[in-house]
Amino acid sequence: MLNMHTQNLPTYIKQYLENLNLTAPIGSFALVEQLQQQHLATYSFSSINAMQGAYLPIDAESLFDRLITKRQGGYCFEHNRIMYLVLEALGYDVKLALARVMLNGRADNPRTHRVTLLNFAQKTYTVEVGFGVKAPIMPIEINRNQVVIEGVNQYQVLCSEGFATISQIAPETISLYQIDLAEVFEGDCEVGHFYSHQHFEAAFVNNLVVSRIEGGQRYLIRNDSFIHTNEQTGVQTQQTIHDISQLKNLLSKYMGVQASDAYLSHAFDKVQTRIAQKS
Repeated sequence: MLNMHTQNLPTYIKQYLENLNLTAPIGSFALVEQLQQQHLATYSFSSINAMQGAYLPIDAESLFDRLITKRQGGYCFEHNRIMYLVLEALGYDVKLALARVMLNGRADNPRTHRVTLLNFAQKTYTVEVGFGVKAPIMPIEINRNQVVIEGVNQYQVLCSEGFATISQIAPETISLYQIDLAEVFEGDCEVGHFYSHQHFEAAFVNNLVVSRIEGGQRYLIRNDSFIHTNEQTGVQTQQTIHDISQLKNLLSKYMGVQASDAYLSHAFDKVQTRIAQKS
């Protein structure tokens, strides 16, 4: 169980840990595994705030207030920074890294994904809580070429000098991202974060993406579609989102994301405008 060592943590980190009902001892690898799974199940990935045009500060207090207290959701520069801060506060050896997202099949994408790396027992792992519906739910060792199996999901790690590439090879084959292992500072992440939610062509500025992963269930809102994947049965269902009321119901029932009517209207209007422009 969490013990009195947590009394010295800032209040917002204590709140976060208590929300997750963790049982493994501090300092253990099992606690890291629990943190990752419980975070993904409790705090949704969301681009709703990023679609609004307002600057999103990523200092620690702003992040915990926005994502943990107010349950507004966030993306990699928010979720993975929270995980980094929590693990660091608990005494784990962590460092940050940037990665190229490769979901579109291109290897020349900019480094716009923040990753938390954990050094534990002379091995290095990713602890990923900010990659949306495709996020692995367990730490993945990146020291060597290997295949990692988690339930129905299989991940391949390929190492080269200065890089580690993680791909999913089952139940589908898709490259996830390439991690740059060079030294990175918070200022580098600030640049990537600014581009990712302020640039007029950035993916999360223009696309509504909300997801959550819990107990073999993966829930995804992608623009005007809601997709539910049951990994235990292999069944995937999809429905079209026709209006704000339906969107609010899905967010409440499956995502636990809180957003004002104004924010949802702005985001959904963007979605509808882009759909109309493509038709």
